[in-house]
Amino acid sequence: MKIKMIATDLDGTFLRDNHTYNHRLFKKVFRQLQKRGIRFVAASGSSYPRLKREFAPYVDQMGFVSQNGSVIHLGDKLIQDYPIDSRALARVMHVLDRYYGPRDINQLVVSGPIHSYVDQTMDDHNFKIVKTFYEDVHRVPDIRHIFASSPDEEFTKISINFANHVNLARVAATLDNFLPASLIIENSGFNTDLIGNAHGTKRNGLALLQDYFACAPSEIVTFGDNENDLGMLAMTAQSYAMQNAHQVIRMQAGHVTTADNNHDGVLKTIQQILKNN
Repeated sequence: MKIKMIATDLDGTFLRDNHTYNHRLFKKVFRQLQKRGIRFVAASGSSYPRLKREFAPYVDQMGFVSQNGSVIHLGDKLIQDYPIDSRALARVMHVLDRYYGPRDINQLVVSGPIHSYVDQTMDDHNFKIVKTFYEDVHRVPDIRHIFASSPDEEFTKISINFANHVNLARVAATLDNFLPASLIIENSGFNTDLIGNAHGTKRNGLALLQDYFACAPSEIVTFGDNENDLGMLAMTAQSYAMQNAHQVIRMQAGHVTTADNNHDGVLKTIQQILKNN
């Protein structure tokens, strides 16, 4: 079966738990993909600057679906983004203030296509964690009024990392009742929920690149490990849940990798796919 595009989630999928990957093996696999004309796409809840850093030597030859599909790049070129209406953004902040206090939320991040923002009161420990996933991060006097203080800036995603005592299933149920219909909330793992434009999903982002490169669903391979990957995994029969993924995710994918994310599961699976094709 001909393959034209491979898309993979990062954290918990392509990357090890310590946020690294096998650079030597990836370089070898990437060369094989290029020889066969197969596009490689990184699809993540993280921001584009973080993805660009992770794949610095390959940026010009890759596609990027960042912020769970709210921002799509082809190399350095922005192909599409899905902004949040300022009134909807204000509504999210109001609901968060109503139901959750400082002890419930570790990190609250508001992002545009490139820049991300946190409140100046965020402690250094949490700020360092945010920098890992968003790279280009700035402190502002009051994150809850970022839309009012920056009326000309476009915002595409809100990330909320909740404390361990917060039940994420209840969070989703609560926010679903109050969020505008124009927004979607998705769990991104690590006790983190992402809120953004309802059109900004990994599935829609990958579908955009699919049209761009004229790929049929059967010509796409996808890898994921979490709830926010399900739409992408459902696009093609050539979908792989990671061995380390939750059973629910593994049951909904076409295949399960033999190796987990800490043992190069994605790269080894790609090698096997190329060998079989």
